[in-house]
Amino acid sequence: MLKPSTYFRLALLTGASLVCMSSLAVSQETEESQEELRQQSVVVRGQFIPDEKRSTSEVSSLIDASDFQVSGDTDAAAALARVAGISTADNRFVYVRGLNERYSSATLNGSPLPSPEPLRRVAPLDLFPTSVLRSILVQKTFSPNLPGEFGGGLVDIRTKTVPDEAFFEVSASVSGNTQTTFQDGLLYDGGDLDFLGFSDNTRTMPDIPETGVDANFARSLTNNSGLLIIQEGIVPANIGLSATGGQRYDINQDISMGLLGAVSYSNDWTTKEGTRGFADNNGDGLSARFENELYSTENSVGLNGFATVGFDLFDNHEIRGTALIARSSDKRARTVQGIDFDDNFERDDNIEWFERQLWTTQISGEHFFPSLMDLKVEWRASYSEALRDAPYQFSILYQDSGNGLQTLANSADTTFTFSRIDDDSTDLGIDFELPLERGSDCYLFCETDLKAGYAYVENDRSATSRIFAIEGVPVSSTRIDYLFANLFATDQLGASSIGGATFPEKYIATLEVDALYAGFDTQITPFLRGAIGARYERAIEAVDTMSIGADPALNYVEACVDREPDGSCDYEYDILPAATITWNPFDDLQVRGGYSETVTRPQFRELAPTEFLNTETDVNFLGNPFLINASIKNYDVRAEYYFGRDQFITFGLFYKDMERPIEEINQRTGDTPKTTFINVPSAELYGLEVEYEQILPLFDVLGLDFFRDRDLTVKANYTWSDSEVTAGRSPSDLGLTTAQFCAQYADECVVTNQTPLNPEPFLLPAAGLIEGGRRLQGQSEHLFNLQLVYTDEMKGTEANLLVNYASERIRSGEALALNIPAILEEPPISLDFVLNQAFELAGGDYEFSFKVQNLLGDEYEAYQARGGDRVDVDVYDIGTSISFGLKRRF
Repeated sequence: MLKPSTYFRLALLTGASLVCMSSLAVSQETEESQEELRQQSVVVRGQFIPDEKRSTSEVSSLIDASDFQVSGDTDAAAALARVAGISTADNRFVYVRGLNERYSSATLNGSPLPSPEPLRRVAPLDLFPTSVLRSILVQKTFSPNLPGEFGGGLVDIRTKTVPDEAFFEVSASVSGNTQTTFQDGLLYDGGDLDFLGFSDNTRTMPDIPETGVDANFARSLTNNSGLLIIQEGIVPANIGLSATGGQRYDINQDISMGLLGAVSYSNDWTTKEGTRGFADNNGDGLSARFENELYSTENSVGLNGFATVGFDLFDNHEIRGTALIARSSDKRARTVQGIDFDDNFERDDNIEWFERQLWTTQISGEHFFPSLMDLKVEWRASYSEALRDAPYQFSILYQDSGNGLQTLANSADTTFTFSRIDDDSTDLGIDFELPLERGSDCYLFCETDLKAGYAYVENDRSATSRIFAIEGVPVSSTRIDYLFANLFATDQLGASSIGGATFPEKYIATLEVDALYAGFDTQITPFLRGAIGARYERAIEAVDTMSIGADPALNYVEACVDREPDGSCDYEYDILPAATITWNPFDDLQVRGGYSETVTRPQFRELAPTEFLNTETDVNFLGNPFLINASIKNYDVRAEYYFGRDQFITFGLFYKDMERPIEEINQRTGDTPKTTFINVPSAELYGLEVEYEQILPLFDVLGLDFFRDRDLTVKANYTWSDSEVTAGRSPSDLGLTTAQFCAQYADECVVTNQTPLNPEPFLLPAAGLIEGGRRLQGQSEHLFNLQLVYTDEMKGTEANLLVNYASERIRSGEALALNIPAILEEPPISLDFVLNQAFELAGGDYEFSFKVQNLLGDEYEAYQARGGDRVDVDVYDIGTSISFGLKRRF
């Protein structure tokens, strides 16, 4: 019996064959019919196909400012969840066609972005407010002008351009959540500027004496009750404010200048109450290793600014300068409590503060030279910086052994952590396009665009984490701030630094890519267009982990994606081809077929061989410095039929053949949940996508006068996909030892790491670490979106009902050595309602908005299951959110 992937290959080949046969059939027509068809192609064919889809040979999806307005989505990540084949994780990162954020990249106006996230190199898209965005393009097939690191797709975030006329608008919103607002939550005082998202000197790490940490250092850590004590109180409502304005100046008939600026502020609260646990093997089933109660409250403050200035020069030249800063600060208090392995009640209290910031500056130009055969030149230069600063994370463990909650005498149970990540990116690029035409009397290859370009990207990161344990804490029920003060007064307070070779405190990383590309896009016949090209990339990636205070002469660069025999890091060279063909057989139908080869590089944190605690999940991450690039072969076929302007139905098939993809697996040490990363031997991903969008004039449908000038827009998309990871054979099946097997079948083994500094490669059969045949991490079998938009243009009313569904997916892989299954997660089914109502008041233009999110009240679930047993890993209620907004336009 043929595998499902084989059927997909046959379907893709069939689609490509139809495209080829169509060109042969067309070429056999008479000259008279050819001339008639040329005229029809100009007058009729493609009249409803959007310009961006008509002019490109690639498969893509586009959402713009009008979509943001209707859906009520306030950031790029939320807006992208409405696109076919896309789901989101942590409300920050996008999964394209079942591949997690590792396989996708994001650019801002074509320039790559740094990331403030400690566990990912891709920028979190919740940092980008839709109020400053013009559109978002998701390209799902690779083209040579794009970065070669392309798996699921590329997300290009496009900011607003300069306006055609002056405008100004302000808006305000207030919102609440049934799980959080005006309910009890966990709070702590913090600093005076917390409401603005800035930490003052309250959380600054004390200077470390030359002799090392001592009692005075410990007292500096512990002398502020506002950063030590969690209290329960009433959580307030959420608020948001924004302002946007622009102006255009026509300096003379040849030169115009435009300005656009925007600022926004948000202050939101989220309380989570649920379960946090982990499973253990129990014969054919599972038992709970631990199953605790999670209770947390987070205050998120967003502060964003955007400005752009542009010049239109002599009709054929444009120059733009753009600056964007996006900040998000999270103030969190949380407790995790439950029964430990000795049947004692424990409670782990955590007080945390995180600042994420991304700012970018870009200058770009677009030039058209009629005197040079209509040559078009586009260029860009950008510099961006991102940071994540967690200046004060206090963690303390209490235990009740029958005498009430008390502190523990183990110093590792009372810690302070200070961590910071600085990530910057430099991007330079230039693109050339030269159109060639053969004249009006030709039939074959009448129009051809020659394309070429160069790009340079450098991404550098420095990450530091310092952990200090408080010594001298006795078993006591005294309030912790009073206890610290008393210990210092009696010379019993001390501190120690946790780090060194076991837990290195710092790593630096770099990725440098030089790229050249060339290709052409040609109109083969009036109904057949083809594009072919290739991209050449020279890249070097390295991560150096180090212990603060260690002898630099003994330092060793732990991670090189390509290491020379002498231990030095070297460049990797890739040639990445891409070819697409587009057939326009009749009216407004387009059929596209494409093939490309791309790569995916390990992320910095995946390469750094040191442990890092993910505070979102309480799971430790350990990097693997022996990861290598994954290579991907991509196949696509899609048919698009446009039966009206912005009205269409599409059907597409895709298949990806992946060699050495990176997967996250569980690697528990004792009772500490831990994950690491490996290159599995191979995997394949395949699926189909269907999109439908139509505007239904209600008067024409129902024939009632009430519905005159009222429309119903239906937008729906569905993606089905499946994947399969190949683990290879087991040594025991062949009667071989592990060493013998990996020596003979290296392609069926994976390289792991056991030590942080000076790591040594450790080969293991993949079949002993991953379950062969399972799905790829992050891949959902079903994705579905539905939007029903009611529009009354005369009254300025828009009402929108939105449904978003993603089926279960693997959050992190299995621990086969412990016979523990993968962690699955079920994103909540989202049913939202959005109402926008425009009105005039006292001569002013206003718009009122009302939004309800998660009407079904669905919860988030992550769990492990086997043999009818289920252990909840992360389960918590999300609640239903209600928002009211008002906008004033001038």
